[in-house]
Amino acid sequence: MLKRLKTSQHQSLAEKAAKETAPAGGVGKFLGTVPEEAKVVSYRFEAKLKGYEGWEWHVVVFEGKKPNLATVSEVVMLPGKDSIVAPDWLPWSERKAEEADSVPEDSAVSDLEVPEDTEGDSEDAGQSPPRRKGLLKRLVQKKDGKKSKKPRKRSK
Repeated sequence: MLKRLKTSQHQSLAEKAAKETAPAGGVGKFLGTVPEEAKVVSYRFEAKLKGYEGWEWHVVVFEGKKPNLATVSEVVMLPGKDSIVAPDWLPWSERKAEEADSVPEDSAVSDLEVPEDTEGDSEDAGQSPPRRKGLLKRLVQKKDGKKSKKPRKRSK
């Protein structure tokens, strides 16, 4: 059976370790203990840090052979029951597979398929754009064989 360390010395040692690790005012009230193994207990304290509502400081204390000699093994901040945490990490291949599964088959359009409503989008398809009158006159003059008034100079 696990031996719980409930002495006030161990709790004060754990609180001191949490306050040394946390920023000023980052450790709140004592929340309780969690037995880990024989002679190893985690002391839980409220985390009072902005953006970490519901998180807890856990200080792991180990008691050696002598009852008065306790050692702080670890000080960590862990999410509590009511804290908001990020979703579990998924590899890209699994996220992509989930995304592909969520798209209905009838809404997916193949690159080779032609959408049905393309004919109604452009009524003037196949017609050339309107031309300017000056351009049209020059083209007509070239067809007739007339030379333009002034030859253009070439730049060097």
